[in-house]
Amino acid sequence: MKIKNHSLDIIDDEYFDFTIFSITSTESAYQIISKLNYCLNIDFQISQLLDFTHEEGEQFYFPLYSFLHEELNIDFYIVANQTSFQPKESMKLNETLDLFFGDVQRTTQLIPELEQTDYFLILKGDNRHKHSYDIFETIKNKFINVTEIYLEDLKGLKSRMNLIF
Repeated sequence: MKIKNHSLDIIDDEYFDFTIFSITSTESAYQIISKLNYCLNIDFQISQLLDFTHEEGEQFYFPLYSFLHEELNIDFYIVANQTSFQPKESMKLNETLDLFFGDVQRTTQLIPELEQTDYFLILKGDNRHKHSYDIFETIKNKFINVTEIYLEDLKGLKSRMNLIF
């Protein structure tokens, strides 16, 4: 009798059950969030800091903003692809978390394979498929200073697991 060998594919739908848009813009994170709040009629709030350890062992944190749209049953998330936010060293000197404390010595990207992408807009929820096109068109047509926005396919990207939170 032969024993069957099964392998698990980490790209399983249960891990990547979301829609993701890549946004390229010259605007700051606060301007992007403010304009998305306005054009999508939502209210992004910072919800957590995504902890990321760089290959050299340095700790970086990516601020994650979220909003639950109860009427549409969609969770909205936005995160920058690049950060220089390293509060771990700052926390030794300062008890409170402060985005403007300390010197910026290095930056890193959440998804380095998509180096031209500035922000990721992530949609989760059962109804996201019904509303993805409208959300995309609203941002594309009403949003000033967005150079590019497109639906992203993460398959084959080495660092795609950085977007699992």
